[in-house]
Amino acid sequence: MHRVAPRPLVAASWRRSAALALDPDAVPGLLDLPADDLLAYRAEHPLSLAWPVVERLLVRYATDAGLLVALGDRAGRLLWVDGDRTARRRAEDMAFLEGADWSEAVAGTSAPGTALALGRAVQIRRDEHFARMVHPWSCSAVPLRDRTTGALLGVLDVTGGDLAVASGVLPLLEATAAAAEAELALAPRGD
Repeated sequence: MHRVAPRPLVAASWRRSAALALDPDAVPGLLDLPADDLLAYRAEHPLSLAWPVVERLLVRYATDAGLLVALGDRAGRLLWVDGDRTARRRAEDMAFLEGADWSEAVAGTSAPGTALALGRAVQIRRDEHFARMVHPWSCSAVPLRDRTTGALLGVLDVTGGDLAVASGVLPLLEATAAAAEAELALAPRGD
């Protein structure tokens, strides 16, 4: 069987993952934050103001389509994961859950981790993931930025089957991210 060469974006991410000596046969996400610590961290995190916007604009539709929606911080830790119940249970096996680190440095090539690493929208299809356990899944992700400073705040992701990388998913994620960024821009600053 002839295997097609990976897209340049994927090949570069695989090289970064391999250079970190990540194991493609290991569980990709790292859950190292106790539940109580996660709740406290989320409550204090600026993205807590963005999550209601994401819920309103994206979660219901993703759930109806059998997909998951995740919002993570700029380090790649998933702060919120919601969506289809069956998909959520399946995703737990690969540690794609609230509190898990899905940065490229920990999980290898994935839409949330690679979007953060590159600072731009990314779609990763099935076997483009570095971790073999994630090959049944596809995902799309976009970074969220502070509108004033341009600083990276986090990542918004849709994960599931092939629908997660359909042509309309990135524009929907970008629109949701823009609405969330606008909400954050309106929030009073503590400085």
